[in-house]
Amino acid sequence: MLAIQTTVVLAMTADGKISAVDPKAPRDADPDDQAHVEYQVSLADLVLVGAGTIRAEGVTFTIRNPELLAAREVRGQSPQPITCVVSGSLNLSLDLPFLSQDIERWIFTTRTGLERSFDTKTLQKLAELIDLGDTDLDWDRAYSLMADRDIHKIVVLGGGSLTAALVKAGRIDDWWLTIWPVIFGGKHAPSPVEGEGFLPSAAPHLQLVETRQIGSELFLHYRTLK
Repeated sequence: MLAIQTTVVLAMTADGKISAVDPKAPRDADPDDQAHVEYQVSLADLVLVGAGTIRAEGVTFTIRNPELLAAREVRGQSPQPITCVVSGSLNLSLDLPFLSQDIERWIFTTRTGLERSFDTKTLQKLAELIDLGDTDLDWDRAYSLMADRDIHKIVVLGGGSLTAALVKAGRIDDWWLTIWPVIFGGKHAPSPVEGEGFLPSAAPHLQLVETRQIGSELFLHYRTLK
């Protein structure tokens, strides 16, 4: 069985913020970064996104470029990758536009989330709900399930809590980080990797593989050293 490759694709400010203090504050879309994300997503069988990110953005990223769609067809992939939202609490509004997008939807959740949610039966009609543990998500179980379903390439689009959980589980193979030439500041503004953090002795180390520059924007490709 082939291993699943997991790539984090995130953009952050020069001071390391993935959004402003208010994650719903409008921000002008950057065409170069959008094209980069679209290409990376086009390679994926499945996109992982945290519940906070999907609540803030409302929708998942979809591929529109005809050349990328044609390449997926040649590779035998569906037009759009599966989008899997990670929500242990299953606290997702039924009004989310994501739930009506023309894509295949999964939701990784917990038994506690399934039992406490008032919308479980309705959500089951809109997405495949996958129980990955009593109160905490079991990422070994998640990856076994995805491997059984022929998932070979995962792209993770954040946010910081999801990325932290995957780093802690040792599942991130490589990173594409876009550096926006702007400063957001704010001690409560989210960063690419949140969670409890790592002491220097246990911190994951990366190897720089590739660097691209478009104008004042940097695209950095790192490999996780294991």
